Amino acid sequence: MTKFSTKKLASFAALVAPVVAVTGAAVAGGGGAEFDVAVTQLTDWLEGGLGQLLALAALAVGLGIGIVQQSVMAVVVGIGMAIAVFYGPGILTGIISGAVGL
Repeated sequence: MTKFSTKKLASFAALVAPVVAVTGAAVAGGGGAEFDVAVTQLTDWLEGGLGQLLALAALAVGLGIGIVQQSVMAVVVGIGMAIAVFYGPGILTGIISGAVGL
């Protein structure tokens, strides 16, 4: 059987305490209703025409850089950026609403 020294116990407590504190803060997340209008507006923009415009622009820039550099990586980054801009708001909304709904 191993003995725990006071130093080891204090180190363990120092590691566990922030985790417990952060968990309590995450569960306590509520409020912020004053930002709901801005969040809704920005989400509507990104899921609508602005999101499509940004996605197409990212793809076009990636294609242009890919042609200049003769590399497919710029095209891949452009496609990734287009996917992130177009689908990102829905994914983030799902993650946040799932976390707050605990």
